[in-house]
Amino acid sequence: MHAPRKFRKAFMAQLLVSLRAAGQASKSMGLRERRDAVRLSSDVAMALASARAAPRTWARALVARHAAERRNEALMRRIMGGAGYEMAAAAAAARSRKEARSRRIVRRSRRVCSGSAGRKRRSLLAAAAAAAAAASGGAGRCSAMAAAAASGGAGRCSAMAAAKRMVKARLQVLRSLVPGGEALRGLSLLSETLDYVVCLKTQVELMQCLCKGSCPNLG
Repeated sequence: MHAPRKFRKAFMAQLLVSLRAAGQASKSMGLRERRDAVRLSSDVAMALASARAAPRTWARALVARHAAERRNEALMRRIMGGAGYEMAAAAAAARSRKEARSRRIVRRSRRVCSGSAGRKRRSLLAAAAAAAAAASGGAGRCSAMAAAAASGGAGRCSAMAAAKRMVKARLQVLRSLVPGGEALRGLSLLSETLDYVVCLKTQVELMQCLCKGSCPNLG
């Protein structure tokens, strides 16, 4: 799994610009702040280089995530320019409003569902009691036949339900790992994940080369 040569070159060029901006801004920083500045510079460079190759949801979400933190404003303005930072900050604000609105909708839906579920449960219990009283005469024969008919399908249904729960849980974990993944579904989630992993691998390789002082292979 290798990133295209054009992307590696664009990433390295943007990374050097970002690190230079971080170096100029880090003269009054402590060790931890410098480490965070290098990480921020590398993430922003990766996202900008990826966005030039092809617009990606994770790239926009990653920049917006960093722009949402006020302590990153000065450095991001150095890296992206004033206009670029303002666009990222606006996207971060819109994303924050959308997440807050989604949380409110989820809470409201849970309250509505809990109320309707209680009413439905009570009506079902009443109907079941009435049916049990009406069918009490032939209950023994019917229960034996029903148990024999349902025993074969119960195992298959439970296995399918367990598999669906496992897939859903793993997709949820995947959405939490990829920036912007909470809004992705199906093939788009897998495509964004693959591109994000390739870019992360390239990021690690380029940073390792810079730390060793060697020339990275951009081919």
